[in-house]
Amino acid sequence: MTATVRRIGACTEPATTLIEGRSQIDGGLAYGALKVQVYACDQHARAARTEWVRPPLTPFTAIAEPVVGRQCGDAADLV
Repeated sequence: MTATVRRIGACTEPATTLIEGRSQIDGGLAYGALKVQVYACDQHARAARTEWVRPPLTPFTAIAEPVVGRQCGDAADLV
């Protein structure tokens, strides 16, 4: 899997949340393939879920993934 790294917005606070954007259900999985990852601070976590990960992708908060060394607005498109 290759990633294209990009920035969203101007905030550079340390990230506290990782939001994953997944495709619609395919291949019998409970959710589709991982397509994008966006990191957000507490202030921008809601925007990351509702604005940064756009339809047709579904946003999920990655609970088990530690957020270390990332800034708010860091993003990676996965192909």
